[in-house]
Amino acid sequence: MVQDWREIVAKKRAEVAKQLPQEWRLPQTILGEINANADIGVLDIPAKSGVLTSKEVEITEKYDAVDLVAKMAAKELSSSEVTLAFCKRAAVAHQVINCLTEMFFDQALERAKHLDEYLEKEGKPMGPLHGMPISLKDSFMVKGIHSTIGYVSFIERPPAEVNSPLVNILLQNGAVLYVKTNIPQTLMTADSENNVFGRVLNPHKLKLNAGGSSGGEGALVGMRGSILGVGTDIGGSIRIPAVCCGTYGFKPSVGRMPYGGQANPSLDGWTGIMPVAGPLAQSPRDLRLFLEAVIKSKPWDFDYAALAMPWHSVPEKKTLTIGVILECPTWPVTPPIMRAMRTATEKLKQAGHNIVMLGNFPSFKEATELSWQFFDIDNECTGFKHIDASGEPWVKSVADMYTPPPEGRKIKTLRDLFDMNAKQLDFRRGWLNIFMGNSLDVILAPGAHTTAVPHDTFRLPPYTVMWNLLAYPACIIPYLKADKSIDMPDARTPDYDPEVVDGAPCNVQIIARSEQDEELMAAVEIVAKVLEV
Repeated sequence: MVQDWREIVAKKRAEVAKQLPQEWRLPQTILGEINANADIGVLDIPAKSGVLTSKEVEITEKYDAVDLVAKMAAKELSSSEVTLAFCKRAAVAHQVINCLTEMFFDQALERAKHLDEYLEKEGKPMGPLHGMPISLKDSFMVKGIHSTIGYVSFIERPPAEVNSPLVNILLQNGAVLYVKTNIPQTLMTADSENNVFGRVLNPHKLKLNAGGSSGGEGALVGMRGSILGVGTDIGGSIRIPAVCCGTYGFKPSVGRMPYGGQANPSLDGWTGIMPVAGPLAQSPRDLRLFLEAVIKSKPWDFDYAALAMPWHSVPEKKTLTIGVILECPTWPVTPPIMRAMRTATEKLKQAGHNIVMLGNFPSFKEATELSWQFFDIDNECTGFKHIDASGEPWVKSVADMYTPPPEGRKIKTLRDLFDMNAKQLDFRRGWLNIFMGNSLDVILAPGAHTTAVPHDTFRLPPYTVMWNLLAYPACIIPYLKADKSIDMPDARTPDYDPEVVDGAPCNVQIIARSEQDEELMAAVEIVAKVLEV
């Protein structure tokens, strides 16, 4: 007799629950208010929970990763202290926003102890990430830890026997790994919900989505249960959680970060739009710390698909030429996003940067439609077969976006793929002309058409997937918050409700051309400084 999927999930959830130490559990007085419809934020709970000491609150709230790495190298703090603080904060965060899939705190504390001993013995840090706790999206393989990626049919798979290449690089650089984070069923929606672990909630307002597919990362970093985490991105999966949860999120060019060796929902040999790995963080310099540490480790020696393209310094620019896209006529943005875009543009102009308002550019709607044709290239529908294998149902966000039309799904042919590739090249040609014709350094555009929204209503992400289609690097900068007293309703965006999203983080997105990750990183630092974020 086939075991009911609910029994398999119940057993898995019980195993994960045991990973949470009893002494770090929150009282019912706090947990009683937590649900997916609650109109409350939980950013203050770690500090007032009583689980963290005052010093642990300071460690997790006062510093960024660059600060903490420096303090550990100077022996002002130990890795054991820092790791314990973030283990506790992640445990607290998980109890209110459901952001974790696996917790391996004991293993992390052993690693931290080893790093402290290494520093004492060798007189120098192990690497540029020495002692720093880093969180990982569930898809990354960590030896001895499960990667179910939200599929019930993956629960019975054995723990990883080897690390993903990126995991090996992080360890080589002195990082401490301590948690893996929650994702959506199929890894292809902006609502991180699955039947194995449940739904990730937004720490700014629980009734809003946390983004996806790296939604657990975004929520955890947003709540500072981690201040440096790793996600992946094929249509916006690093940047949408950054948008929703008010963090930085950097999608590198294809191949700059090692992506291989992950649990995968798709067929091997995927083509078209390629996924990438990248960081979510609380500061621009933490993004740089991560990018430089990984790329200077020669990821091409770890992952055969990584580009053999060393990190290089770029000339410092006092003045940027920035192309600005306030919105695409085919996909209007909501009033809070438009306010963030206009305010950022004006500040950059006042700071002396050259602003080029772009009004004629390829359609974001057509780019989104083409991208979703690429995502549907697998005629075997492998990602959905993984759902059906256990008998579990499709979650709402997956059903809303991917239920085939009444006439059935259209089978893709090799000729279809050629036609799609030709259209993709047309987009690349169009954007190259825009960059070169206007002598642009970067583009400033919305990170999304909206802030975080009520669960299961975000759907398509035109303002992120465009840059995946082009294989351009792009970065979210958190900037301003939705304000119901300023951001009035707009008939162009009828789904926008000022009351519902009041207080949700807003953002801008910076985009550079392919393989110009160093130029993008430098521009992000310049823009963030002007915007004072």
